Amino acid sequence: MSSQRPRITPGTGKWWALGIAFTLAFTGFASWKVLSVADQAIDVTLTAVSVVDDRTTVVTFDLHRPPAQAVVCTVQAQDQRKAVVGTVTVDLPPATERTTTHQVTVRTTTRAFTGLVHDCVRA
Repeated sequence: MSSQRPRITPGTGKWWALGIAFTLAFTGFASWKVLSVADQAIDVTLTAVSVVDDRTTVVTFDLHRPPAQAVVCTVQAQDQRKAVVGTVTVDLPPATERTTTHQVTVRTTTRAFTGLVHDCVRA
């Protein structure tokens, strides 16, 4: 009894090699793209809210962004029913560090219950 191995058809190996090379190249490109987009993200962390009086709320937050990027943030104060009672838009110039801390005073129409950073976008 002879044990013969099945033979691979000539030329099949190059297609396997080409498929593996394409898969590796695509995976590398996709990983690079995901990491480069994540590095450009703008992220906000609310650190403190102080209701000073019936007309003033102070919102403090950390802004994580590419240092060379100017950002415009909208900061709001809300009452207990989550109705917006004050809004201010703040222009934040480029910084030397990736994470910066900002304190924004929001003038309100009635006493606020809380404050928040509604959004921050590239300027």
